[in-house]
Amino acid sequence: MKTLTLFFLVLFATLLTANAQITKGNWMVGGTGNFYSAQLKNDNMTSNGIGLELRPNLGYFITDKFAMGMSPLFAYYKPENGISVISYGIGPYIRYYFLKPENRINVLSHVGYSYFGDNRANDKSTALDFRAGPVVFFNSSVALEMTLNYNLNKLDSSTNYNIFSLGLGFQIHLEK
Repeated sequence: MKTLTLFFLVLFATLLTANAQITKGNWMVGGTGNFYSAQLKNDNMTSNGIGLELRPNLGYFITDKFAMGMSPLFAYYKPENGISVISYGIGPYIRYYFLKPENRINVLSHVGYSYFGDNRANDKSTALDFRAGPVVFFNSSVALEMTLNYNLNKLDSSTNYNIFSLGLGFQIHLEK
């Protein structure tokens, strides 16, 4: 019982003293993962499927609460009546935190662009990625993100698809 009480006292003290490192000059490294259901439409057909997307990231805070960075993309998509697709790419992103840097809980918005290819075609594709949601800082460096995501994807001149998904991310904020 004493160990449990001590654990909660230490946890409470840590949470009271935590302040986020979302200030100018700090680095952020981490990533997000999304599981989604998508509908692919082009001129000839409509196809449903499921997918998994992983996006590691590296960012730098150019001002307090505002970061810019790069994010590779690794994705797997399996249509219900087709061959699975593995995609890979990279692109820039910008991110803004709305609340004060010292808050333990914050809200972020994120916009990213990706240029990617896949294992089936020589064509390169593009995507625009929007995310928003709460961030919980466990201490001054470690944060858990829960986001609602919307992706606009353009595969070629006649094929577009949009994805709504829930994302879960983990970030480490490094002090200057």
